[in-house]
Amino acid sequence: MSEAKVNCDLNSGEERLEKKILVLGSAPHTRQISAYTWDRLPKFLNVADYDVVILNLKPFLDQNFADNINIETLPSWQQFARLVFSQASELIIIGEPTIYTGKNSHIDISMWLPPLLPQLVFDLGEEIRNIDPEFSYYFKYVRRWFSHRTSNYIPNEYIQTYYLNLVHPQADHLEIQCHSLAQTRFQEDIAFRMKFQVLGVGGGNFIDSQKPIAVLRISGDVICLPIPTEISAQEAVDLILQERYELQFESTPPAWVEAYKLPHELPIEAEIDRCKDAIKQLEKELTAATIRLGEESRFRKLLYEQGEAALEPVVRDVLRELGAQVDEPKQPGKEDGRLIDSKQRRGMLEIKGLTHQLKLREVRQLDQWVRDALIDEDWESKGILIVNAFRNEPLGNRGEPFPLNCIQAAKKSDQCLITTMQLFNALCALQRGELNLEIFWDTIFSTSGVFSLPGLDLLCTNS
Repeated sequence: MSEAKVNCDLNSGEERLEKKILVLGSAPHTRQISAYTWDRLPKFLNVADYDVVILNLKPFLDQNFADNINIETLPSWQQFARLVFSQASELIIIGEPTIYTGKNSHIDISMWLPPLLPQLVFDLGEEIRNIDPEFSYYFKYVRRWFSHRTSNYIPNEYIQTYYLNLVHPQADHLEIQCHSLAQTRFQEDIAFRMKFQVLGVGGGNFIDSQKPIAVLRISGDVICLPIPTEISAQEAVDLILQERYELQFESTPPAWVEAYKLPHELPIEAEIDRCKDAIKQLEKELTAATIRLGEESRFRKLLYEQGEAALEPVVRDVLRELGAQVDEPKQPGKEDGRLIDSKQRRGMLEIKGLTHQLKLREVRQLDQWVRDALIDEDWESKGILIVNAFRNEPLGNRGEPFPLNCIQAAKKSDQCLITTMQLFNALCALQRGELNLEIFWDTIFSTSGVFSLPGLDLLCTNS
């Protein structure tokens, strides 16, 4: 970012002073100044190196943004003290300087200002009067106000001694003068200019009670403006740079100039149109591919999900991919679905996502479902219990999914115990063209106990 000095004529007729301007809180602006957002401040930035500093505090209204600012990167109050009490300096603040930034530790933005400030009252209204002509351009874009100052001034006694000593070693008193820039209907300032002076005891041979009070140093202007309502805060900074500091910005081309194009522009515009069309087509293809990927990647839920809404539908979809006709549960919570394979063999499903081993009660529950279907509907089936055990653990760290009592019970009730990882591997083998579906289903229906088929016990990988 350029650090060029800007010629500004603020108050005098002929005299023009070179002003070095810094904007904090929004970027980019014009190349004639330095500008940085709050989360991208350079390491060795010192605000006291500048004549004019504009603070855009609007981003800090986002509490999440304010909380996550690294306060170690923000300027110190010492830098701002040197800036404010530098000759002919200006500090312009857009927004109320009553914001805290940082999460575990924080900084109060008002600490950047002298430790004697007017009290702010947070209210709102739309009537704005007595606008100083110097800022009439700005208040064209302010339709509402959200705070005003009172006639009370609040000293920060905690920092005042340190602050005064930094400004001048003999200073022991701080005074403030406020000039209104815009007011509410009841004549309270919603924008104002502050000027400070530090005072101390002057030299000479006087007894203490007779020593004169001397003005040791006078500050530059500190100007507080409300956040505009009709333009963005970043646009407001541009407006100040243009109107107050007479910086030149590139004009936006008027609509009528589009009628005047040079011959070399036309083929470039045609190329741009072709690129835009290609981008649109690629965006359509990207959207379609993203949807397809989402459909395919849902099967990975086999490895970590649980429950009726997340795991069970995916298991049923995988069984369909593997060639079975699968029916949804007729009564949620009773049965997890039924299937018929290509040889018309019937299976009753129970699907479990667990953070531990399978429990015996799940085997007994499936056995009861099989018996109920046979007695109530004359629907004879084999129990197929599909388990995602230790689902919160990485696959390589998981324990045995089926304890001995469950295996013995499954053998006695002619149930097939299979893991969701084995189903995932079966789908992977199918997509690679390596799975014999007839052998897969024959193994399912011939197993009483734990399902095992060579190649399906090791996790399918991308290699």
